[in-house]
Amino acid sequence: MLCLTLTLAKNIPDSQAPAFVGQLVESLNWGSDAVGGAGSRFEATGIRQVQGHLASADETVGFILSAARSGMWAVHLTIIPQDAGERSTEQVNEWCRDILCQAVNTGPQALRAPGGVRVVKAQADRLVDSTTALDLGPIESTLQLLCSIERRRSDEGQEAGLMINAGNSQTQTAKALGVSQQAVSARLQAGYWYESRKMAYWLAVQLNQLLIG
Repeated sequence: MLCLTLTLAKNIPDSQAPAFVGQLVESLNWGSDAVGGAGSRFEATGIRQVQGHLASADETVGFILSAARSGMWAVHLTIIPQDAGERSTEQVNEWCRDILCQAVNTGPQALRAPGGVRVVKAQADRLVDSTTALDLGPIESTLQLLCSIERRRSDEGQEAGLMINAGNSQTQTAKALGVSQQAVSARLQAGYWYESRKMAYWLAVQLNQLLIG
């Protein structure tokens, strides 16, 4: 499981926090065609915090980048390997509840992390970070870098990139946006669009491998 614990940015006052938390939970749990998809389940774990998981590593990486771009949420990603060892079903459920509770308690640490994202994984009965689990280092650093790129990309660059992702060529995108093909190319290059998509794909592969153990 890839558990996401999201904490509201400090610039959002407590008086507004419940509304933002409620909106996010509702949007992520809204039917199979919503952002979260059929395999998602999210809930509020505090007035400034939401926790849950998505159906796949691809969706998880994409959502983290969207959260980073919004500038409203810090993301604490907890990798929970599929191998439960010799535990019974009841023991596994209890273990998962304890790990998720630890993620809730440590989730706000992401507010101080580069790019607003922190990556940990469940090891035995505790959460470990990249100082203990060295295989997390490249994943966390890459995700932090990607989140920083997302936050700095212009709206025009994001718009062009999403149209490219939807299957349009640069020429088709330029026509739809009413600009030249050279302008579209410049926007994509300035926002490191192609490079960031390759990095996102690599991240999803690495996360899947860690889940398998």
